[in-house]
Amino acid sequence: MHKKFAHKDIEKKWQKRWRDEKLYEVSDDHGEKEKQYILTEYPYPSGNLHIGHWHAFAVPDIFVRAKRMQGKHVLYPVGFDSFGLPAENAAIKNKLDPKKWTYENIDRMTRQLESMGNSYDWSRKVISSDTDYYRWTQWIFLQLFKNDLAYRGTSVVNWCPLCKTVLANEQVVNGACERCGSIVEHKEMPQWLLRITTYADRLIDDLEPLDWPEPIKDSQRNWIGRSAGAEIEFVVADTPEKIRVFTTRPDTLFGATYMVLAPEHKLIETLARQIKNIDEARSYANEARKKQEIERTAEGKDKTGVELEGIKAINPANGEEIPIFIADYVIASYGTGAIMAVPAHDTRDFAFAKKYNLQIKPVIDPLLSADTEEELEARRKRILEGDECYTQRGDLINSGKFTGINWIDAKEAITKEVGGKMTNTYRLRDWSVSRQRYWGCPIPIVYDPEGNPHAVPDEHLPWLLPEDVDFTPTGIAPLAKSEVLKKRTTDIFGEGWTPEVETLDTFVDSSWYFLRYTDPKNTEVFASKKAQEAWMPIAVYFGGAEHTTMHVLYSRFLQKALYDLGLVTVSEPYKVRINRGLVLGPDGNKMSKSKGNIIDPDEQVARLGADTVKMYLAFMGPYGEVTNYPWDMGGIAGIRRFLERVNGLAEHIKNEAKISFFINHLIHFTIWKVTRDINSFKFNTAISQMMILINHLEKQEKGITKEVYETLLLLLAPFAPHLTEELWSSLGKTTSIHQETFPIHDPKELELSEITIAIQIDGKVRATITAEVDAGEEEVKEAALKEKRIADRLAEEEVVRTVYVPGRVLNFII
Repeated sequence: MHKKFAHKDIEKKWQKRWRDEKLYEVSDDHGEKEKQYILTEYPYPSGNLHIGHWHAFAVPDIFVRAKRMQGKHVLYPVGFDSFGLPAENAAIKNKLDPKKWTYENIDRMTRQLESMGNSYDWSRKVISSDTDYYRWTQWIFLQLFKNDLAYRGTSVVNWCPLCKTVLANEQVVNGACERCGSIVEHKEMPQWLLRITTYADRLIDDLEPLDWPEPIKDSQRNWIGRSAGAEIEFVVADTPEKIRVFTTRPDTLFGATYMVLAPEHKLIETLARQIKNIDEARSYANEARKKQEIERTAEGKDKTGVELEGIKAINPANGEEIPIFIADYVIASYGTGAIMAVPAHDTRDFAFAKKYNLQIKPVIDPLLSADTEEELEARRKRILEGDECYTQRGDLINSGKFTGINWIDAKEAITKEVGGKMTNTYRLRDWSVSRQRYWGCPIPIVYDPEGNPHAVPDEHLPWLLPEDVDFTPTGIAPLAKSEVLKKRTTDIFGEGWTPEVETLDTFVDSSWYFLRYTDPKNTEVFASKKAQEAWMPIAVYFGGAEHTTMHVLYSRFLQKALYDLGLVTVSEPYKVRINRGLVLGPDGNKMSKSKGNIIDPDEQVARLGADTVKMYLAFMGPYGEVTNYPWDMGGIAGIRRFLERVNGLAEHIKNEAKISFFINHLIHFTIWKVTRDINSFKFNTAISQMMILINHLEKQEKGITKEVYETLLLLLAPFAPHLTEELWSSLGKTTSIHQETFPIHDPKELELSEITIAIQIDGKVRATITAEVDAGEEEVKEAALKEKRIADRLAEEEVVRTVYVPGRVLNFII
């Protein structure tokens, strides 16, 4: 019953019709309908869509189309995340203008995205490098600056030597630049930062009510890395200096027998004159800076360090002088860049103390760590003699007046006794947004002759990106070379004023774009409250797992900051976040040119059609699970054959056809399952169920009714929008199938009184029987043995066992 169809002609015809009729443009007025703002992360205009783009954008369109047919008022916009390093690097490589390269790619990718047949509202398109967009990126940055949420600071940063720019911690993967793969260096530099740490608690606590998969929530919690503990100060003996530490175990303070500073700690230079071996310390620190953080903190790594001779710290719990070391396993950007070392109760400190023959002083009794008194005493002896590290909890020993107190009670009591404070610390650092590159949003700041930063007034926004720039990376920000930018600054602000020459991290651009979609033509505000109220928050946000601790985290922060400033209507932008998996090459490896396993979607669309490619990508596996899916040429061919069977099924429509009890039940079951599976992003099992339905429809000897065929087309419409539109039209319909109502099942029709069960002998079907829907195995077996073919076959055989799949199969093993 296969019937081929000319997919190229059909796609061209209906894409033009949808575009001409503005079928998917949507107004803010949703009347009685429920609003649904559904979004995919807007693409970077790399120049050509790869199969990952199709997976990212074509599959969610199934969900969008289904929601429209289910009566929802859906906003589904699209745009381009067009600033950034890739454009600049490509321009340098090919000696092109990055703006020209970017906008040519946008034109090309727009045509490719349109070829998918997605139901985008193109009238709301935003491009982050357009002046009418980045004007508002700059305005938002200035609101943060005016409210002390954006500030100029100096700290150790991640520096990519190839890209020649600063990277945020989230843009460093295993010690390398996530863009180019170069090993990242650590440098102290002035930079612009956003106070994301101010929102650390809210970013964690506000995850709780969100309807997100737990792995996504956990990724954000782990990245923020909240730890409860205490801040305690240690005085440096015979100096006015103090060392502030954060510890999760203030109950072990009496067991702190030495301190460790990060090699980058400023105290080293502050006390350089008192440190007798300062040259040795500086040499060690310089070598440590060359190492990657992951190398310095790796489990099992041999601990190295240098004692700072000539200075000691005072343990505030007992007044004892303890040595101070520098060691590379302490990181300057974590906590305070200094730790109190308790070797008796921390494995890392224990290893270091053993190596350098330092005091090991137990302060926790291992009372609950052994089953028998003998085992306990043996372990206690090993711990007291410094031969074993005990990291569990218990009552305090060797802790002055706190001896005998439970460790939980001791935490706050000891902290209070030494003048410390209970607090939280976080893995998260303030967000570095300075980039020493050209193709980005200019930071709208100017400096007065004294070097103080000032906001560029609103009337001068957008603060335009100059074009007289040599953007070859030299380590100096390209905008520093622009005479146009310098003259503009002088003309407006006066002699001695200078412009900021860095551009913003592109993650700033993408942290608010979804708000602009709600009101893209507004020239007075970035998005009116009325437009935001019409659509926000986003109902479902589809994206890549790699953005969970970058884009999603950053945009949640910015949304909360804008909410606190009264500029947005909700504090959380996304009700549901869905991460997708990765499409692999046919060999099961990540696609790459060197492996020769790249799948070109344009070739597949030309050969098999956009509907086929979309459906195959949806059929590969559950969309909301971060799993990798190998491309299978046989699998995509099977999807094409399925669509040809749907096309051919129209010839099976008969006026005299009757709907059997079973077919009627199967149709309602299919409606129920497809609806449920779409809502849970299991598009693959929805397609499987439609395949089961068509298998049975093709076997109807007296044909099928027109109503049954229409129901199948309506179910299939979100998955194969072009073909179903064509077939719907061929039935004499004058309205788009995508404006029709999605089928609704009748619960009563799902109730079966009888079922058909296959009877097998050694796995081969020998007969079928009819049984009550709730029949048990013994009843089914009894009925099967009454079948003559089964009874005769088993008369002279010994049945070893039976295998029963309830409601489906009974298998006699002989």
